[in-house]
Amino acid sequence: MNLVGCRQRKPGRDRDTVPPGSATGKEQEQVQAGTAVAVRMEGICKSFGSVRALDSVNMDISLGEIRALVGENGAGKTTLMTILYGMYRPDAGRMIVWGRETGRDWSPRQAMTARIGMIHQHFSLIPNHSVLENVLMPQLRWTHVRPRWHHHRAVLERLCQEYGFSFPLEARVESLSVGQQQQVEILKLLYQGASLLILDEPTAVLTPQQTDRLLDLLLRLRDQGHSVVLITHKLSEAFAVADSITVLRRGRHVATVARRDTNPREIAFMMVEREWSPASGWELRAPEPGSLLEVRDLVVGEEHRRPAVDRVSLVVRPGEIVGVAGVAGNGQTELAEALVGIRRCRAGRILIAGRDATSWTIAQRLRAGLRFIPEDRHLHGMVGELSLAENLVIDRCDLPPFSVRGVLRHRAVRQAAAEAVQHYGIRAPSPETPMVNLSGGNQQRAVLARALAGSPRVIVACQPTRGLDFAATEYVRAQLVRCAARGVGVLVVSSELEELMQLCHRILVIYRGQVIGELSRHEFDAGTIGLLMTGQVPDGGRYHGQGTRDLGQPA
Repeated sequence: MNLVGCRQRKPGRDRDTVPPGSATGKEQEQVQAGTAVAVRMEGICKSFGSVRALDSVNMDISLGEIRALVGENGAGKTTLMTILYGMYRPDAGRMIVWGRETGRDWSPRQAMTARIGMIHQHFSLIPNHSVLENVLMPQLRWTHVRPRWHHHRAVLERLCQEYGFSFPLEARVESLSVGQQQQVEILKLLYQGASLLILDEPTAVLTPQQTDRLLDLLLRLRDQGHSVVLITHKLSEAFAVADSITVLRRGRHVATVARRDTNPREIAFMMVEREWSPASGWELRAPEPGSLLEVRDLVVGEEHRRPAVDRVSLVVRPGEIVGVAGVAGNGQTELAEALVGIRRCRAGRILIAGRDATSWTIAQRLRAGLRFIPEDRHLHGMVGELSLAENLVIDRCDLPPFSVRGVLRHRAVRQAAAEAVQHYGIRAPSPETPMVNLSGGNQQRAVLARALAGSPRVIVACQPTRGLDFAATEYVRAQLVRCAARGVGVLVVSSELEELMQLCHRILVIYRGQVIGELSRHEFDAGTIGLLMTGQVPDGGRYHGQGTRDLGQPA
C-alpha cells in the first residue's frame, strides 16, 4: 500500500490541540475533582433478533483504574464494550464520556477522537505492512501531502523505549511473534493518545511469560493515569491486576466490587449462580496399546518456501490425550488442518487406525471416525446463517436418519437438535435460531456436540476452549476426558498450558513447524514448556524429559 498520498492527524499525545469530545480544561478538572468517572453507561440495552444481549446495564469506569469485566459466555461483556467503542449502537440507554453525553452517531472514529481504544480478540493488523504503517494507518487522511515519517518514527521509538517494546518499526507484522503483535496493537492505541484502553481476552494466545509481561504493562499504564478495561474469563488475571471487578450475567449487571473486598470463589458464584470448585486435574486412565492416529514425517506448506509443518511425527493411542503446545503461528494450525483433510500434504503419511489416509477426502476421514473441533469455528465449524439444528447435522445430513433418497427429513433433524441442546446445555431460544445469533460459548458447545455425535475414534481439537468462560471451559475439557476414557484417541492443540497440563498424557511442543520437545505427564512444568514454545531448547537440540522416548515412537 502506498501511503504517500496520506497525511496524518496529530496524535492524541500532542496536547497543543485537543480532539473534540474528549475531556479538556474545565471539563477535565470537573471530572478529576468530582466523581473521577471517566465513562458512565446508563441503562444500556441491546438485542440481536430474539436474543437479549444486554438488559439495562449500568457501569462506571473511573480514571486511573484497571477494571476487570467478567461473566459467562453470552453474558454481554464484549457487546457492552463494543457499544462503548462505537461498533454497535445501543437500543436504549445513554453514555457519558469525559463529562459529555455521546450522540446517536457515536462511532469508532469518534471513540478514538475521545481517546478510547479497543484491542479485539482477533488483531486488526495488516500482516504484510510494517509496524510503522500499521500504527499510523488509523490516523491518515487522503491528501497530496507526504507524511512526516521521520517525525513519527522518532516519537514511536521513544514510546517503544519507554514501554520496553522490542521490535523494529520497519519489520513486517507477519514476521513478529503473537506477543509482539499484541504490543503493536497497544503501541497503536498509545500513539493515538488513548486514555481508556479496552482489551478483550488479551492473553488467549500468549505464553505464561508473555502474559506476565502484559499484566505488568497494564499495571504500569494504570500508574501513569490510564484507565484499562480487561475483558477476561481468567479470574487469576482479574485478581492479579484489577482494582475492581464487574460481573455480568445473562446480559445484566450483577455487581461491581473492589478486588480487595472479594475472592475468586465469590466472583465465580456471581457469574454462574452456583458454587464452583474448578478441577485441578483429572485422573487419566493409561492408554491402550496400538495407535489410532499416526503421523510420519509430515510436511505441509507451499513449495519453494519454508514448510509450515516440517517432518513432524507423532502417535495417538486408544484412550490417550496428546497435547500440542506452541505459540500461534508455528505450524500447529496447519498440522491440525492437514490431519482432517483441509490442507494437502507435501510429504509424509497420515494413518487412521492403521490405514493410510493421506490421500483421503474430508468425508472419508469423517466416515473413518476422525472428528474435528476447529480453531476458528466461524471459518470451519459453522454456517452462521443456518439454524442451530441444521448446523448440528451439517456433516451427516446426507445419511439416514436425516436424509432418505436425497430428501432431508426435518423432523429427524429437529429431534437430534433437541437432544443435543438438552445433553450439551446449549442455550438458544429454539433449535431454529440462526447460529450467528448465539453467544460464542454456545456456538462452541454446538460444534462440540456435532464432533462427538455418533462414535468418534479420533478427535482433533484445535484451541477447543479459546474464549470460553471457566464453567464452559471445564465442561469441554471434561467431555474430552470422557471420550478418552471410552478409548477414543484425542489430539489437543492449544496455547493454554494450564489446559494441556490438566488434560494430557503427553505434551509435544512445536516451534517453527518442528516438534522440539516432548514431556510425559509426571514431567510437566509450565516454565520449561513456556521456554520451549519460544524456541529455547536445552543444548540446542530436541528436549526430552527424563525417561521420555524418541519423539513420535509409540511405547
